[in-house]
Amino acid sequence: MKKSIFCIASLLTLLCACGPKEAKSNVAAPSDSKAASTQLAPADTLAVTMFTRHKIDSMATSALNVEFPVANKKKAPLVTSINEWISEQLGGTYAAGLEGDYAKLLSDTTAVMNHYFASIEKYNATNWHDIMDNFEGPERPELELYDSIAITKWQEGQQWVTMQYVNNVYLGGAHGSYLIFGQTFRKSDGRRIGWEIIRKSDDPEDNIQSLMRKGLVEYFGDGNPDFKEEELGDYLQGEASAYYIPMPQCPPLFTKEGVMFLYNQYEIAAYAAGLPQFVISYKDLMPYLTETAKRLIK
Repeated sequence: MKKSIFCIASLLTLLCACGPKEAKSNVAAPSDSKAASTQLAPADTLAVTMFTRHKIDSMATSALNVEFPVANKKKAPLVTSINEWISEQLGGTYAAGLEGDYAKLLSDTTAVMNHYFASIEKYNATNWHDIMDNFEGPERPELELYDSIAITKWQEGQQWVTMQYVNNVYLGGAHGSYLIFGQTFRKSDGRRIGWEIIRKSDDPEDNIQSLMRKGLVEYFGDGNPDFKEEELGDYLQGEASAYYIPMPQCPPLFTKEGVMFLYNQYEIAAYAAGLPQFVISYKDLMPYLTETAKRLIK
């Protein structure tokens, strides 16, 4: 069984550089498609600066790596929106009790980093002591916790930019866990793009379920040409089934090839299934997109 098509090993050592691999789209778009199968490189890219915090002690390894957008008057709405999202992913507690313009407060990236890294350290120390309180004397095990967070700019198009959040955690037990999330922003005003970009339809023949099933067949089949759609029911769990696939909790992630659908651990399948994911090409998605989404990829 495929664990994940993410570079998990690289995440542990190069968190600030790794992201989802570019999954193959289900159907290649012809060259005359109104929506290009591959988005052109943006002429005006969003500049970012990496900030890092790292500490290793007897209790835990704590790491925080964040790429903040560089302040820019022309891109002020986008920069503010991304800074807000970064703060929210890290807990949403920065600036509590502070007076002044919120956007300006969030632009103090050093203060933001110090605030959230202190929270990570405190969280790890509390967990370590809680675990060790269950043991006495020589029975106390040697335990080092691990908590590493990376937020980076992942991909960018002419009208959009996609950020990613990666959290690797080990709090004792048989195995650790990892969460990968992301967010696509509209460059013009910083709007966060969500699943509202998919048109609502009660017609079973007019929805993207068939494309989503094809994507999951590709993921779970893992290159096996004999894997059938009917076998999805053996892998999916919870609300997911071979007949109805729920939208991911992670928002749609715009990539150069299309929109990525990303499910995290236990969301629709068991831990061993990794992070089910697939990319549907812009051409294939075009009939199901709202005008808002179509204008992002023209």
